[in-house]
Amino acid sequence: MSGGPATYALYPERCDQCGRCLRACSEGGLKVGAAYIAIDRSVCTGCNACVDACDRDAIVPRVAPVSAAAQPVSSGAVARVEVGSRAEAKALLKATKAAEKAASKSIAATVQAGGSTSSDGVATWTAIDVMAVLVIMSVALLAKNAILGLEAVDLMPAAARSITRAVVLAAYYGAQLAGMAYIARRHGSRLFGAFGLRGDTSGPGDGRSIAGSVGWVLLLFFGTELIAIGYGLAMQAWGWEQPARLSSDVTAVFGGGGVGLVLSAVLVAIAAPLVEEMAFRGIVLPVWSRSLGDWGGILASAALYAAFHFSLWMFLPTFVLGVALGWLVRSRGGLVPATALHVLYNAAAVAAAFAIAG
Repeated sequence: MSGGPATYALYPERCDQCGRCLRACSEGGLKVGAAYIAIDRSVCTGCNACVDACDRDAIVPRVAPVSAAAQPVSSGAVARVEVGSRAEAKALLKATKAAEKAASKSIAATVQAGGSTSSDGVATWTAIDVMAVLVIMSVALLAKNAILGLEAVDLMPAAARSITRAVVLAAYYGAQLAGMAYIARRHGSRLFGAFGLRGDTSGPGDGRSIAGSVGWVLLLFFGTELIAIGYGLAMQAWGWEQPARLSSDVTAVFGGGGVGLVLSAVLVAIAAPLVEEMAFRGIVLPVWSRSLGDWGGILASAALYAAFHFSLWMFLPTFVLGVALGWLVRSRGGLVPATALHVLYNAAAVAAAFAIAG
C-alpha cells in the first residue's frame, strides 16, 4: 500500500547488507551502509516494500514520530522535514551533521579494518575475506596432501599410519580455524562470535522457531541422503563406477576399531562440517548473495563447495547438499541449523561405514 511518507524504526546493527531492501525500493529513497540506514522522506511513498523485503527486522514501521536521533537523514533533506520552529530546524541540522560525521568516521574505520561487525559481534564479511579464506583453505589442502602422500607415511605400521593421518587432518582443520580467527579479529570480533555460532541468530517472534529449524534440518537430511543414494545407484546402473579413492571409507583411513570410530566422529562428523560451514556458508555465501541475490549466492557458493572436493563423480550430490545448506542459512538466519544438518550428513556416512565394516 502507499499513501504518503511513513515513519520507520531503523536498526543498522541488525542489517546484513543483503541489498534486498534497496532492490525493493522503486523510488530509490533508501541508502544502506556498514553502520547506517537512511531513508529520504522526500521521495518515500510509505509502500513498506523495504519492510517486506527485510527478513532481519532492520526496518520496521513506527506509529510514533521518529526523532532526529533515531532516524538519520541527509543534510540536504533536513529542509523538507517538518519541524515546529526555526530553532528546532537549526538543532536538527546540527544533529544531522554530527551524525553524518560520526557515520563517516565509522565507515572509514570499517574500510581500514577490512570489514565491520554488528552490535552482537557478527561480522559483515567482504570480498577480500572470501579471497583470504579460499587461499588459506587451498594452502592447507596442498600441505595436507603433500604430507599424507609421503612414502614414509605409507611405510608406517597400520596403527601409526592411522594416528599420523588423524594428526595431519587435525592440523589441517586447525590451520583453517586459525586463519578464520585472524580474519575475524580484523573485524573486531572473536572466531565463533563473528559467525554467530554462539547460538542461533533467530529470535522469538521472527517466525524462526527452534522447532521449525529442527524440522527443516531433519527434512533436508533425509532428502539429501535419498538424493545421494539414488545418484549412486543410478551411476552404478549407468556403468560409471565410484573411483577407488572415494570408495575407501573412513575405516580404511583411521582403522575399524574404537579408536578409529572416535577419530572419524571428531574429524569427519564434527570438525569438517564446522570448518566448511564457516568458510562456504559463513563467509562466501553472504558476500556473493549481496551481489548475486539470495539464490545466485546459494547456487554459486554450492558450486564452489562441490568443486572444492575435487571429484567429478561426487560433484552433483555435494552440490545438492551445498544448495540445501545455503538455503537453510538464508531462510533460518544463521549457521547453526546448517551446521547441524552437515554434522548429521557426515555422521550418517561414518555410521554406515562402521556398520558395514563390523
